Amino acid sequence: PSAEGAPERQTWRQPRRGAGPLGTNVAAAQGMKSALSFLMAAKRCEIAGLRQLALTSELVNAVARLVHALQRERGLSNLYLGSQGQRWAVERREQVEHSRVLQADVLACFDQMDTEAAQSGHRARLFGRIAYALQGLTALPRLRERVQTRAWTAAQATTAYIRLVNALLAVVFEAADSAWDPGISRHLVALFNFMQGKEFAGQERATGSALFAAGRAHADGQQRLLHLIESQERCLQVFADFASDALQQVWQT
Repeated sequence: PSAEGAPERQTWRQPRRGAGPLGTNVAAAQGMKSALSFLMAAKRCEIAGLRQLALTSELVNAVARLVHALQRERGLSNLYLGSQGQRWAVERREQVEHSRVLQADVLACFDQMDTEAAQSGHRARLFGRIAYALQGLTALPRLRERVQTRAWTAAQATTAYIRLVNALLAVVFEAADSAWDPGISRHLVALFNFMQGKEFAGQERATGSALFAAGRAHADGQQRLLHLIESQERCLQVFADFASDALQQVWQT
C-alpha cells in the first residue's frame, strides 16, 4: 500500500486499434454503421440529386423547344390544308425537318434518364408521362403523312397536334413537381404555366380562325373561346406568381 498523501500512480494504456473520430470505434465494436458512413451516403445522394437535376433541366429545355416547333408546324399544317395543298407546302416541309431535329434532342434526353436506379421510384409519374409522350411522338410520322396527303381536315390535324403538345407539356409539369431543389422547382413551375398559357393562346387563335372561316360564331365556339381566354389568364397569373423579378420585368415589357 502506498504512503498516505502519496500521488496516485498514472497508468498509460494504448488506444484500441480502429478508434477514430465521430464514434467510429464504438460503431465498429457493435457492428453498426458509423456517423461517417451516413455523412458519406448523404454526400453521394446530394451528388446524384445534382446530376439528376441537370438532366431534368436539359430535358425541360429540349421539350420546350420541341413544343414551340410543333405549335408552328401545327399552324403551317392548318394553312396548308386550308389552301387545299396549294400554298405553304415548302414552309411546312421545312418546319417538319426542324421539328425532327428537335425531336431527336428530346429522345436523347429520354435515353439519358436512369429508369433502373432504386431512387427512381419517386419519379413514377414523370416516367409515365414520358411513356405517353413517346407514344405520341411515335405516331407523329403518320399524322404528318395524313396532313401531306390531305386525308385529314384542319380540325382533325389540330386535335392530333393538341394531344401531342399536351403530352409533352405534362412531362414538363411532372419534371417541375419532381425537382428536389425548391428554387429550381419554382422556375420550372413558372416555365410550365407560361408554356401552357402560350398553348391556350394558340388554341384560341385556331378556334377563332375556324369561326371566322365558318362565317358565324355558334354558341359552342363562343364558349370554347371564353374557356381558352380564362385558362390563359389563369396560367399567366401563376407564371407571374412564381417567376423571378427579372422574368416578370421582361414579360411586362
